[in-house]
Amino acid sequence: TLRASRGPSAVARMDVTQVLIGAQSPDANTRQAAETQLEQAKNANLPLLMSLMANELGDENKDLHVRQAAGLVLKNCLAAKDAVRQNALAQQWLQTDANAKQQIKNTVLAALSSAQLKARHTAAQAVAAMATIDLPQNQWPDLVQGLVNNVTQQPSPHLKQSSLEAIGYICEEIDPATLESSSNLILTAVVQGMKEADDSVRIAGTKALLNTLEFVKVNFENEAERNYIMQTVCENTQVQNKEAQIAAFECIVRVAELYYDKLPYYMQALYQLTLQAIKTATETGSPDHDEIGQQAVEFWSTICDEELELIDVSQMAQQQQQQPGSTCHNFVRGVTPHLVPVLLEALCKQAEEEDDDNWNMAMSAATCLARVSQTVEDEVVQYVIPFVEQHLTSADWHRREAATLAFGSFLEGPSQQILMPYLPQALDVMLKLVKDTNLQVKDTAAWTIGRICEHHIRSINNDQWQKMTRSLQPGESPDQEGVLLSALRDDPRVAHNVCWAFHNLAEHCEDQRDEPTNVLSSLFVELARALLACAERPDASEQNLRISAYEALNTTITNAARDAVPHIEQLLPAICHKLEQTFAMQIVSADDREAQTELQGLLCGSLQVVTKKLAERSVPFADRMMELFLQVFASKNSTVHEEALMAVGAIANATEAKFEKYMPHFRPFLSLGLSNSEEHQVCAIAVGIVGDICRALETKVIPYCDEIVSLLLGNAQNPALNRDVKPPILCCFGDIALAVGGNFDKYLQVTMAMLHQAASTEIDQSNPDLVDYLQQLREGIFESYTGILQGLRADHKSDAFMPYVDHVLLLVRQVADAAARGEQVGDDLVRAAVGVIGDLAMSLGLQFKQLAKQPAHKEYMKHLMRAARNSPIETTRKVGRSAHKTVYERAS
Repeated sequence: TLRASRGPSAVARMDVTQVLIGAQSPDANTRQAAETQLEQAKNANLPLLMSLMANELGDENKDLHVRQAAGLVLKNCLAAKDAVRQNALAQQWLQTDANAKQQIKNTVLAALSSAQLKARHTAAQAVAAMATIDLPQNQWPDLVQGLVNNVTQQPSPHLKQSSLEAIGYICEEIDPATLESSSNLILTAVVQGMKEADDSVRIAGTKALLNTLEFVKVNFENEAERNYIMQTVCENTQVQNKEAQIAAFECIVRVAELYYDKLPYYMQALYQLTLQAIKTATETGSPDHDEIGQQAVEFWSTICDEELELIDVSQMAQQQQQQPGSTCHNFVRGVTPHLVPVLLEALCKQAEEEDDDNWNMAMSAATCLARVSQTVEDEVVQYVIPFVEQHLTSADWHRREAATLAFGSFLEGPSQQILMPYLPQALDVMLKLVKDTNLQVKDTAAWTIGRICEHHIRSINNDQWQKMTRSLQPGESPDQEGVLLSALRDDPRVAHNVCWAFHNLAEHCEDQRDEPTNVLSSLFVELARALLACAERPDASEQNLRISAYEALNTTITNAARDAVPHIEQLLPAICHKLEQTFAMQIVSADDREAQTELQGLLCGSLQVVTKKLAERSVPFADRMMELFLQVFASKNSTVHEEALMAVGAIANATEAKFEKYMPHFRPFLSLGLSNSEEHQVCAIAVGIVGDICRALETKVIPYCDEIVSLLLGNAQNPALNRDVKPPILCCFGDIALAVGGNFDKYLQVTMAMLHQAASTEIDQSNPDLVDYLQQLREGIFESYTGILQGLRADHKSDAFMPYVDHVLLLVRQVADAAARGEQVGDDLVRAAVGVIGDLAMSLGLQFKQLAKQPAHKEYMKHLMRAARNSPIETTRKVGRSAHKTVYERAS
């Protein structure tokens, strides 16, 4: 019997082995009791539990499953996927008694010598989990040297292998700067491991190199060291061990990502190694060679990605009459005549089983061909077209499918002018292949038609549109129906790609959605009917078919012209009825619940799209929709909540002030959404809905503001909330102020304190993600200031803002100074900052204008307004002119 622990002494008395066996029991009650006991032991005495787990992991006499389970428990005491939880675990470990920590470390390090591979593997993970916390704090200074010594000075292959594995795990997880001073040590051990005769050591060394490449930049700058590393990697692509070969090619791919500029000296060798690997995989058809060949293909896909980026950078530099910082060596252009024929042959290595969706050589080759086409553009056509023409009507389905895939893959890159002679004829063949006897050919033909709709829709003539989309008339034979409409009833794989083709067709009508009519108008009724029928197929859960059908329907509705609005109006009650029916679905299993949730989410999404399209014409249906959405909210499922919340936002925009009657019923669910910091997407959408409601209700939102403002302030100051939600939250205060006007003065002090705190956020300028985040955060702050200033001004309460002007100008100055230093300051941020300057002048009048003329403020304000007036974007130029005129020209 497993008894629950109740304190530190109970942890010591716990029969660890039996508890770990219980935690893996197939019996749910036994398993739960054991897990509870472990959880209570964690809470009662974490260091003691970790010590017990380390001992169990290191005990060679224990069953392997017990040792692995102990290692996993130990690792979970140190590592978590959630950042907040990880930080808490790290703090617990750092505060653990030094002697207790050392005993745990010693025990786990000793387990690296275990005779059992899986025990060593688990020990390596545990070492890495401890190291990731300790090394940045300089709390385990001898670890790296110890692991390196295990590789370079110890005879045991077991210890070499597990030490290299631990090094690899540490390098994968830790900030490269932490290990910079140890890079030579680590590299020495890793390269030595790669040259060992023992396969397990060689594999561990090569995998470790993959994770160390990012922080050996200094070594890669040294030609002799770089040559030695590259030679070792290239040698390992030729060893007689599949896992070592794959790892070596993965290293080559990573080198291409990190050190493209260093490749010219090695490219001839890399070209030969990769093309030979692709050819061998294609010629032998062996699964082992297939995996190696995929990595060789991935090398060229990566080179394409690097060169596409360099080409973009070069073009931007030319536009700005500057020199690009890096050189594109045009490796892809040089290799195209040799690489493309090899890739085309690799396309013929499809999976034989129709339902085998595992990534394979053919898929890798198709992806690479698409990248090559984007990189070299028109040049690729001369190598692809002969293959397509030769095999598109082949009796061998492998060749037919490969030719179809080749054509679909290379469509993005070459110009319409170069492809135009081939597109009409190819599409005619594709329309026949959608009815092929082989499912894989049909599937790829449908996908290729989708690609033509995506990239070359103007090449499709009227006759072909008829062939694809003609609706069946009464008395006509089924074969007269449009190919794509009938294919919506084909196998889910085919139907999924047909939905995507219709989605792409509708996407091209985005610029014509406000026109009296467009190409969707004549198709609308039949297409909507067919897509809804497709979504209701019994097998619509396969291949994401139901989701694809609703996505195509939503895009069709969104981009339909004005003459389709009456038909969309008829759709609304039908979709409401479908949502109503979901509440009567029989739920007897988790799969049933998941199916219900997915369907409700899709239907709520469609109702949002319809409501947005119909605007005020949807108001007669608003009561029924809100009743349904309130039922959905009651289900307490966050996935559906996202879609339903957005649909409520659309209703608020459509009903405007009439939305007031729904607020007492909707308020609890809005508050729940705003409180949901764990599922930040739901929280973010709820924040957006607050803005919609504020714009709809204006001053009628006042009774709900105390609660909303309180929740928003809590979220803004919650360190556990995903940072991406913070900027929209800040904007939201501006929305509230605009809605309630002078009534916002009761929230002014606490809001301005929070905004000042947000404005003082500092980030690592070398991290581009954090730089982007800071831009968005500052935009949100400025938009909030603008809303508050305009709201107070509307009710003649602008003077209440005067105590906060210095704080606002401090942020304006920071943005101006950043721009003057040449740091990245986006156009949106400049516009937002200059907009606030204009609003300050408009709201505070002479007091602010005199302040703006003082030497402390004059120069940076003028610099920022000049930047706005010189912007390439007219909206920003307009804001700049207006602010300048308000601040200076009207001051007298």
